[in-house]
Amino acid sequence: MEKSVFRSGIDWWVWVSLLILPVLLWVTAIDNPWWYAVFVCGGMTVLCLVELLGCRYEIDGDDLAVYMFFHSTRFPISKIKSVRKVKGVLATAALSTWRVSIVFTNRSVLKSYAPLEISPVDR
Repeated sequence: MEKSVFRSGIDWWVWVSLLILPVLLWVTAIDNPWWYAVFVCGGMTVLCLVELLGCRYEIDGDDLAVYMFFHSTRFPISKIKSVRKVKGVLATAALSTWRVSIVFTNRSVLKSYAPLEISPVDR
């Protein structure tokens, strides 16, 4: 089976947060030396972009992989009990409130009773 990659859906509030944080960093760097502004503020701006664009989901063989930044977590597809569309605000690997809730048959998969909620662009 081929690997399928799904990008994360991103809501407007995430883009606003991404704009506000670098602007605040650059404004606070006005009284600091130029190297502070370039390295610290520029680095934080790039890090925010990489984190935002680094969220994706893959179906690779018998696993669902959730990538956040450079870290991935794999979940066995065979242990999925149910999948449904939800709209929620739980803190998960999702950059959108329009999500897919995945419930597993075995609690040990997530080490929690809460479902896994992800936000692919096309849910």
